[in-house]
Amino acid sequence: MATQKVRTAGSKDKVVILGSSGHAKCVMDVLEAMGSFEIVGLTTKDPVRALGRYPVLGDDEVLPDLLSRGVTWAAVGVGGWVSNALRKQIYERVKSLGFQVVTAVHPSAVITGGVTIGEGSVIFAGVVLNPEVRIGENVVVATGSTVDHETVVESHVLISAGVSVGAKVTIREGALLAIGSTITSGITVGKDALVGAGAVVVRDVPDGVRVYGIPARPVIPSI
Repeated sequence: MATQKVRTAGSKDKVVILGSSGHAKCVMDVLEAMGSFEIVGLTTKDPVRALGRYPVLGDDEVLPDLLSRGVTWAAVGVGGWVSNALRKQIYERVKSLGFQVVTAVHPSAVITGGVTIGEGSVIFAGVVLNPEVRIGENVVVATGSTVDHETVVESHVLISAGVSVGAKVTIREGALLAIGSTITSGITVGKDALVGAGAVVVRDVPDGVRVYGIPARPVIPSI
């Protein structure tokens, strides 16, 4: 697993934020709290949603020019609603252009011994990552979530606010855990699966399946 050193105060490398959603605001706040990057602006296809504190530099077509002018860092400011596909696409594109993607960890997060965090992942305020948790690339762990010991979170996963993940869990690539859900210890959540808000998962979730409820059950498609 590729692991990028978390930046600390003292270095002011320039970074562009990709996106202008509420998630971008949260990423912005984490970067500001870290104090180690200079945010030069953001890119968006919807300038009406500009965040105010920083200029809109254009859409993603401006990225090669920014790179040539010494803005070598990017942060993905796009979250996910029912899918992480767009966030994965943006991450892979910006990497292919030659940017480094910031690994951003809020100073209030508790990161314990043996934890690894992959490039481009964002850890929000109040998160707890217990011993030997492994976080892949381009993962979001949102406000107040906890991930217990020896859990593996693969790349492009989104763990929403207030989620509780037990010990020795495996969250496969692209899975999305909605707000307030609970994953009990030893469970595997499959690739691109969706766990609904407030659900309690007590059995493995297959790839691509959506589960809701207490205990969590697969959605039955309507006829």
